[in-house]
Amino acid sequence: MKRIFISFMLVLFLTACQSKFNEGDWQNEPDMRYGMVNDFINKHEPIGLTEQEVVDLLGEPEQRLEDPVVQYVYYLGRAGMGVDDSLFVLKFDEDEKLESHQVTHD
Repeated sequence: MKRIFISFMLVLFLTACQSKFNEGDWQNEPDMRYGMVNDFINKHEPIGLTEQEVVDLLGEPEQRLEDPVVQYVYYLGRAGMGVDDSLFVLKFDEDEKLESHQVTHD
């Protein structure tokens, strides 16, 4: 019985760490984004999306950089021991299409 309980708690914990991407939750619950980012990448295969398509899915970024290339930065919540912020950085090419993305810790 104890093994079943421990197994159940482990599955529950692992499930809580990864969430399905949901546009509404992404846009309204920034602290939940870290758990959704991998599902977003797998579900939407974002490379090649236009800037507008990204905004339609993720909402306006917290930060938009334009030098040397256009980059959108989305806050994903606290990382590690709660000291650093996790960020989802998207870089666009000169045709306004997404060419790369990465999760960073600042």
